[in-house]
Amino acid sequence: MLLDAPPAVPALGSADCHIWWTDPATVTDECLTLLDGAEQERVPQLRRAEDRRRFIAGRALLRTAAAGYLGLPPRRIEVVAHCPDCDRNHGKPELPGTGLQVSVSHSGDRVAVAVTRAGAVGIDVEEISTSVSPTELLPHVIGPAEPRTPAHATASGFHRMWTRKEAVLKATGLGLRVPLSEIGVSAPEEDPRVLFLGGPAARPAEDFVLADLEAGAGRAAAVAVIGGGPLAFTAYSRSRPSAAAFSAGPPRAPGTGR
Repeated sequence: MLLDAPPAVPALGSADCHIWWTDPATVTDECLTLLDGAEQERVPQLRRAEDRRRFIAGRALLRTAAAGYLGLPPRRIEVVAHCPDCDRNHGKPELPGTGLQVSVSHSGDRVAVAVTRAGAVGIDVEEISTSVSPTELLPHVIGPAEPRTPAHATASGFHRMWTRKEAVLKATGLGLRVPLSEIGVSAPEEDPRVLFLGGPAARPAEDFVLADLEAGAGRAAAVAVIGGGPLAFTAYSRSRPSAAAFSAGPPRAPGTGR
């Protein structure tokens, strides 16, 4: 493995959003060496081993993907995160001075990194849990002006709506500080689009490009980009975040979406 050599990646145009996927089970000690001091200090603070692997995989994948676009060694990629509620180094990651907008998400055996030059981006992936009761949660998640359909009451439809909303909030940088009911998105069976965004994150719905992602059976995923459109969403996979080579392949975004 050539950790100090920028990996070959596809060209990232101004109308592109690339989604990189990996499995946290592939994390090695080499992945940990890509993290900076603050990130390495954060790892043991995560109580569960699986959470530690997902965090390491996400930051290693983020650095190696960015390294390819920028032509730099992964260890030279500076990743900063600012929390609006405290001075700890966590929150939405940023790559200052690079022109790249990024977002990271992980759930179960999926880690995803979104990279674009088009505008602020948010990505969310969730395992579809059959223990979740959509009927009980819907009043807290769906807004009063948001249309409801029978699909909302299904586990897959509920999680599709959830990931769309969380992707939008992550793109704004506010995350779940804003209630999901303040965001309106199209019904799960409809093409993804933002209907409204209120509260502290309020802005025109047409500012967002929203797309569902194919994350494999038993999962839902979505990505949102603020500004510019339409965009081409393309997915790639990596067997190891610390490896030098990328491989194009499934899962892929089903369309450009708005």
